[in-house]
Amino acid sequence: MKNIWVHERTLIIAAVMLLLSILLMVVIIPGVYYNSIPNQTNAGAVIGISLAIFFRLLIFIWYISIIKKIRRDSKIRKAVYISIGVFLIIFGLIYSDGAFAFLNNKNILYVSFLMFISVFCDLIASILTFVALILSRKI
Repeated sequence: MKNIWVHERTLIIAAVMLLLSILLMVVIIPGVYYNSIPNQTNAGAVIGISLAIFFRLLIFIWYISIIKKIRRDSKIRKAVYISIGVFLIIFGLIYSDGAFAFLNNKNILYVSFLMFISVFCDLIASILTFVALILSRKI
């Protein structure tokens, strides 16, 4: 019984880390839109960040469905954990490309740092997902 509780708690912490990542993405949108290109707005970067938020929200909903299945004592396939973890790593690496791109822009340097923190949150969530996979084998 304790392993189920730890397994569920690990997934909840991973989902919270993903929500923190999404929150950081929402915070940087105004800075990217107004300050990334002098005297212009950068709609392309905002569209890219919005897509990143959308994909992470889908993964968050996936986390919530897994947690609900754990509470109902249903069996969850290992492929679900692996796919969530791999998707988060891939999305984090793609998003880190944008973080490196904004690192050269001295006017909005905070955007790059917040993007790197968001990538770090994604990677922590993926690691916690893989830990939950290991814990699910012991149940």
